[in-house]
Amino acid sequence: MTCCEGFTSCNGFFLMALSFLAICLNLLPLICNYAMDSNLFVNAISCYEWWLPGLIGGGILVLPAVAMSLAAKKGGSCNSRTGMLMSAVLCLPSIVGALYCVLISLYALGKGPLICEKGSGASLSSCDFTISNFSSLANLNLSLDWYLNSNSCGGMSLPPDSENSTLLNFAENLNIDLVADNLKNYHLVTFAGLSVVGLLEIVVSALQIVAGAFGCLCGTSKRRRGQPM
Repeated sequence: MTCCEGFTSCNGFFLMALSFLAICLNLLPLICNYAMDSNLFVNAISCYEWWLPGLIGGGILVLPAVAMSLAAKKGGSCNSRTGMLMSAVLCLPSIVGALYCVLISLYALGKGPLICEKGSGASLSSCDFTISNFSSLANLNLSLDWYLNSNSCGGMSLPPDSENSTLLNFAENLNIDLVADNLKNYHLVTFAGLSVVGLLEIVVSALQIVAGAFGCLCGTSKRRRGQPM
C-alpha cells in the first residue's frame, strides 16, 4: 500500500467518525425535546435542527467519500489510479455538505434557541423554513449574547391571577428560567459541535482531494499478475 492509499484509508475512518458525530449532534435536540415534552413539534429547541445540517450535510453527503476511502484499506476500489481519482471526486459533495452544516450551525448560534427568539410559548409552527432567512448571514452577530446574558431568555414574568399568587408566580417563573437554561445549553452544544465537525470534515475532505490527485498521477500499489503476494 502506498502512502496515498494509507492516507486515504485513515481519512476514511476519520470521516466516518465525524459523520457519525454530526448525525448524533443533529439528533440531540430532537431527542431532548421529545424527552421533555413527549412531542417533537411543541416547544422546539430551535428551528435549525430541522434543516438537518448534521444528518444531511455532515452525515449523508459525506458517506460516499467514506465508503470509497475505506476501500483503500483492503486494496479494493482505491487500489488503482481511477479509484484514487474517484475518492477525490466524491469528496466534493462532502465539502458541499460540510459547508452547509457549518453555515446553518453558525446561523443558528447567532440566532439562539427558539425560546430566546419567540418566548416560552414558541413551537415549531413559529419557524419560517425559507432560504430568505439566510440573506442576512453576512451581517449576523455571533456574540452569543443570548447565552451569556441570563436575562435574554429568563425573567419572563407571568401575570398574577390574584393578590396572593406571588409565590406561585415566582415558582412558575423559576421553572421557565430552568427550562430556558436547559434549552440554551442544548442549543449551544448542538450547533457549536456541528460547526467544529463541519470544519474538520472540510479540512479532511480537502486533504483527501490532494491525496487522491497524487495517487492518480503517481500510481498505486496494485499488483501485477505473476508477482508474489
